[in-house]
Amino acid sequence: MFQALLSMLCLWLMLVSVPAHAQVYKWVDEKGVTHYGERAPQGRKSQEVKDKLANPAGPGGAAAAQPSWQDQESEFRGRRIQAEQAEAKKQAQDASQRKACIEARDELAQLKAARRVYKLDDKGERIFESDEQRAASIARQEQLIAARC
Repeated sequence: MFQALLSMLCLWLMLVSVPAHAQVYKWVDEKGVTHYGERAPQGRKSQEVKDKLANPAGPGGAAAAQPSWQDQESEFRGRRIQAEQAEAKKQAQDASQRKACIEARDELAQLKAARRVYKLDDKGERIFESDEQRAASIARQEQLIAARC
């Protein structure tokens, strides 16, 4: 009875260990999806996947090949901080662009609403623009709005 039980245990161990050493193939289908399987597909280019369970770290040992969880955590935090900084920078740029757009629209509204447009010279005296100059200023402002908004 003991020998039969021992024989069945050995047989079971052999059967369980066989799939662990089976060859694994990798291929990409026509849709670009990567697949893995024990058999190479017919008519497709496939690649053998190395057995990573046999010796995951190679000759240097497990500690040399894989970073510790602390190193991984540190890298993750660094990437997260960089992503947050990039997002803050993008939001600041968006806010600046919105502000410039609002200012350009306000100036256009003032140009259109004003009967006479003038600028001040070095002495503080008013120099009125002609109707053509006013129309050119309005056109420039509309181009500026088109570019910023």
